[in-house]
Amino acid sequence: MIRVSIIYPQASNGSDQAHTFDLDYYHTKHLPLVNELYREFGLSHWQIDKGISLSSKQPASFIAAGYLFFDSIDSVKQAFKNQGAAVMADIKNFTNIEPQISFSEIIA
Repeated sequence: MIRVSIIYPQASNGSDQAHTFDLDYYHTKHLPLVNELYREFGLSHWQIDKGISLSSKQPASFIAAGYLFFDSIDSVKQAFKNQGAAVMADIKNFTNIEPQISFSEIIA
């Protein structure tokens, strides 16, 4: 199984633009849209994390993270190729943060 991790980091100290992120929109609209568009290409399920911190003196390292689970890397490629533009076009509706995206194979 392949996991696509989409991490929305906190603003860096040198950032001159305020970061915005609408977690409700991400949860109730964006990821259901992703599910609808990518399911036919092998998306099996998705998850969301909200970043937290163990210290009141320091914020979490990320605001939110989304995880997409696919059967194979070829499924990911087909989903992105065929519906990636529609997914990317919706990002402006919930954030101005550029996400960090990584791909991994789940071993256990």
